[in-house]
Amino acid sequence: MASPEIDIVLPCYNSAPWLDGMIESIVAQDGPTWRIVARDDGSKDATGELLTAWQSRLGAARMVVLENPLRQNLGIAGSFTATLRETSAQWILTADPDDIWLPGHLARVVGALQEAALELGADVPVAVCTDAAVIDEQHNPIADSYWHWARNDPRRMRRLADVAMESAALGSTMGVNRAVLDIALPIPQEVDGQDWWLALVATAFGEVRALEEVTVLYRRHTTNQSGAPFGSSFGNAVRRTVADPGAARKRLNRVLYEKACPQARAFVARYGSRLSRNDADMLTALAELRSQGPFARRLSLVQHRLTFSSPLKSWAMLALC
Repeated sequence: MASPEIDIVLPCYNSAPWLDGMIESIVAQDGPTWRIVARDDGSKDATGELLTAWQSRLGAARMVVLENPLRQNLGIAGSFTATLRETSAQWILTADPDDIWLPGHLARVVGALQEAALELGADVPVAVCTDAAVIDEQHNPIADSYWHWARNDPRRMRRLADVAMESAALGSTMGVNRAVLDIALPIPQEVDGQDWWLALVATAFGEVRALEEVTVLYRRHTTNQSGAPFGSSFGNAVRRTVADPGAARKRLNRVLYEKACPQARAFVARYGSRLSRNDADMLTALAELRSQGPFARRLSLVQHRLTFSSPLKSWAMLALC
């Protein structure tokens, strides 16, 4: 079978309630030839059966479902690594089964990747992401813009220290070229999500291009792997603090110590010799943050300009870390 122009990776876990909607939105896309590369990560619901049904409906040229006879659960990093390794196209888009692509998403992302290849060369790692509208389980709107809702500025996707703290690149909005995967795989198990890792690789060794347009519906529900925004507004932060005085510190521990710090440790361990001295020192400082005393932690954050997009989040971090 000839290699497809575009591979769309779709790892799934307990995704039966939403899977049909995601695949239907892929099928409705205009543009070049695409192929879905899917994997069921040992789901306990009907996800596997739905993937098999879609594979029969679309045919082998349009959809491949990776075998998992032992129903192994590899987790986010492991399942994405297994799926991404089975791709062969130059352009690779990532999809989450609980989201929905709006018309034109595929063509817009691939077009931006192709433009970057003409400008920078095919060997330069490039990631492209877009904004998303946020919806709930019943498809009711929550926010018109994920970036605004999460107080996440896509213009910060240029400096490694900024992307090490947070990423505006949301999984279902992303596309990467082959050069990103050549460097990024395998995704370390301690990494919180494939999207953040791929964005970090592209920032360090190439470029991330953020398209300020909404092309995806991002669904929030009770089993989302990612948390809700941290202090998305001053009023929200106050309400959370009143309801649970320890909530802010718990959220900071998750965002900083459980996500950003382990990822920085994995990144500098693998790529430290390829980074500039400043970037390697910055990631090392971030990785070691929790082992330092309160004064040393704050000094490291300030010295290496480790901040969030939101000043409120950055001041809360300095106060609580």
